[in-house]
Amino acid sequence: MTPEDAAATYGAGYLAALEQRARAEFPDVAFTLIVDCGDAPGYALACLRAGVRRISMREPNDKIADIARQMGAELVRRPT
Repeated sequence: MTPEDAAATYGAGYLAALEQRARAEFPDVAFTLIVDCGDAPGYALACLRAGVRRISMREPNDKIADIARQMGAELVRRPT
């Protein structure tokens, strides 16, 4: 799980590349990266377009959740 608002801080491209690099360098390690997009649907969509498969948002967003599902991704609740 990234820090809160990581998508705005680091950018979707960087976070997607970080996940790809980790999977390439550690293929035997099972992990799930969840990128926090705060309350910004634009960052959530950018992460999905960049290839991030799991995102979280501060508040539930049905439209983003539907788009994520259509792209084979998932909008999840941030653990508390």
